Amino acid sequence: MNLIERFKKIGLFLILFIIFLFSDLIYLIPFKYLNIDYYALSYNQQTLCSIFASSILILILVFIYRKYLKEKWLDFKSNFNKYFDFGIKLWFLGLIGMAATNLLIALFSPVQEANNEVLVQEMLNLAPILSFISASILAPFIEEMLFRKSLGDIFKNKKIMVIMSGLIFGLLHVIFSIQTPWDLLYTIPYGLLGASFAFMLYKEDNIFIPITFHMLHNGILTLISIIFIGI
Repeated sequence: MNLIERFKKIGLFLILFIIFLFSDLIYLIPFKYLNIDYYALSYNQQTLCSIFASSILILILVFIYRKYLKEKWLDFKSNFNKYFDFGIKLWFLGLIGMAATNLLIALFSPVQEANNEVLVQEMLNLAPILSFISASILAPFIEEMLFRKSLGDIFKNKKIMVIMSGLIFGLLHVIFSIQTPWDLLYTIPYGLLGASFAFMLYKEDNIFIPITFHMLHNGILTLISIIFIGI
């Protein structure tokens, strides 16, 4: 990869990352001009707005990477059994690492649970179905395309890509809900899971492997949470 090509890939990632960070503006700006008070909407309506913004970002990602996605989807379908067997092993490793570090943090720090998890539980309690769609379908696709594919394209050394992808993924799951410096410790468990997803892409060069297991991971956890909320 020459220098110009690398700068293009860095620029593309930064543009997509900025859109990801400020995706709420997709509906907040029109609401302002239409004199609609976003905070007066019901939680279900607010979640629908978020789903709309996520859908716009997905359309952008699909358009940019349409040839890549088509090629990798055909490959994924043709080699599904092989990729599933490979992916589930790495997913379990990520789960073990995540569970172990969560336990250590809870035992040896004053923070017993990641604030991000608390916020997710509140979302599921207020809008379970819409939150499930957002967390289990839309978010995994966006995060894998952004933090595995787009970010991964920048790095020539794929081992560094795995580390950086996991680190940034972990930070983004704690940075916006941080209340004390101790909360930063939860970057580790999230980062280990993110690194396992990144390693799937690194080894098999097919983005649909981490997308599948990210969706599976979020889907199972949100379903369990919804069931316990119902009980």
